[in-house]
Amino acid sequence: MVIGELEARKQIVYYSRKTHAQGLVCATDGNLSVRLSKERFLITPSGIRKEDVTIDDLLVIDSDGNPVGDTRRPSTEYKVHLEAYRRRDDISAVIHAHPPKSIAFTLTKTPLDTCILPEVVVTLGDVPVAPYATPSTDDLPGSMSDLIAVSDVVMLARHGSVTVGATMAEAFKKLEKLEHNAEILIYAHMLGGAQPFSHQEIHRLQGLRDFYGIQTKVRGCGCRPEWNDSKAACSGGEGECRSPGENPEALSPADLETLVDEIVRRVREAL
Repeated sequence: MVIGELEARKQIVYYSRKTHAQGLVCATDGNLSVRLSKERFLITPSGIRKEDVTIDDLLVIDSDGNPVGDTRRPSTEYKVHLEAYRRRDDISAVIHAHPPKSIAFTLTKTPLDTCILPEVVVTLGDVPVAPYATPSTDDLPGSMSDLIAVSDVVMLARHGSVTVGATMAEAFKKLEKLEHNAEILIYAHMLGGAQPFSHQEIHRLQGLRDFYGIQTKVRGCGCRPEWNDSKAACSGGEGECRSPGENPEALSPADLETLVDEIVRRVREAL
């Protein structure tokens, strides 16, 4: 949903301050942007704390990252934003933040399981983690390009998060939910570890997306952690999951009995 430039400036300022107030960025970290048109994007500048940003501080860049009618530099991670817009015609807002609890999971290589809370399964799905890439280089947008194409939320290892949406409000809600999930997961680890959903319940929860009319892109929660060492079969799509030995085309008991009878009959004929 493309909005006017003045409204976009107001929204970026509002959510920049909310992002800072909730501890999702620190100092001059993080950046926010809004798509103004196919070739123009409004983004936070480099070197300004998100708590202090004003409407006049924001600048417009083109699809190559060049400032439009401005001599100031955009945020150093503008390439991440442009890559997200390039891969996703359906989004108009991007937030790159540094949520501390979520980042902590990537530092220890502890799985940031986003498939343990019902509302997170439905809204975020299985949040992917992009491999580490040096900030401010071309490697960074490249590391998350394929992931942001299929998920509205991506973690950047040792770095931060990228959340996207049709509006800035949508992108921010996903960021909030991501960090809240990480906080609960930390408490769960302190108490002995989170108990995963069964794959049947995961299927039921993912089915609620249609019921609630949720159109955001997510990766299906797929296989549960306890199956990972059992060569469980998973796909990247929504709701596709089966436990070890489970075949989606498995025969019913009656069909299996019929098949066995047929095999026995043919063996006898061959004798």
